[in-house]
Parts: sequence; structure tokens; C-alpha cells
Amino acid sequence: MLRIDRAGVRDHGVVTGFLLEYSRANQWEPEDDRDRWERIVAELLNSERWLFLIAHDDDEPVGMAAVSFCLSLTSSREEARLAVILVDEGHRRLGIGTLLMESVVAAVGRRGCRELEARVDRREEAAIAFYNRFDNPRERLVLTWPCGRND
Repeated sequence: MLRIDRAGVRDHGVVTGFLLEYSRANQWEPEDDRDRWERIVAELLNSERWLFLIAHDDDEPVGMAAVSFCLSLTSSREEARLAVILVDEGHRRLGIGTLLMESVVAAVGRRGCRELEARVDRREEAAIAFYNRFDNPRERLVLTWPCGRND
């Protein structure tokens, strides 16, 4: 049975595992010190500025979503940014990503945010098609600058 749970500090190992796999799949060089990663993830899980949701199929974690929140300079509300939605490769195309996204949108709305932002590279056609299924998103231009190493 599929369910979505809010992740807590006790889930830091599961969240760290998903993030390390995501990093490797994108050919990033995650830090070798898993203990350090787990400490950082535990801090984020304990923060009011982050929301992590985990999808479970029975008791097996099969997907994860992460959202960050920040105060807005232009309104009295927080802004929300979808950091990532991840689904285990063996569990894709089963509606888990859709359920995670619906859960994220609902949680962000309950928190009082007016919008949820997700950054997507224009070349990521599958991601764009996925996000366009949810309530007619507006496209905006986001500029990014590399800061630091050029990996």
C-alpha cells in the first residue's frame, strides 16, 4: 500500500541515501563522508525551513520530495521552492511522483504559500511535461550563475 509520510530526523539515513543516489545519477561527486551528509540532512529535517516527504510502498521507501521555504521580500508570506522529487528507478511510472507532487502542493498551500517554484532546465522535456500536468504552472525566466568550482 502506497503512503506519503513527512520525514523526521529519524529518517536521515533514508533521505541521505536518496540524495546520494541522485547525486551519482547526475554525475556529481558527492562527498565521501556519509556521516557528514547524514548530520547535514538531520539538521535540514529538523529545520522549519525544509519539508521532506517520503513515499512508502508497504514499508519500503520508494520516493522522496524536498521543499525549502524562505521569507519573501515582496509579501508577508513565505515562498516555497521544490528542491527535488525522486522516485526509485524500479518504482517509476506507477504514480508515485504524482502522489508526491500532489502532497507537496497541498502541504505548501496549508503552510500559506501562494506559489511553489520548481527550476527545470528547458532541455528536460520529461520533467517539463510532468510539472505541466499540475494546475497550469506559469513559466518564468530564472538566471543562474556558477559560484565557486566549475564542476
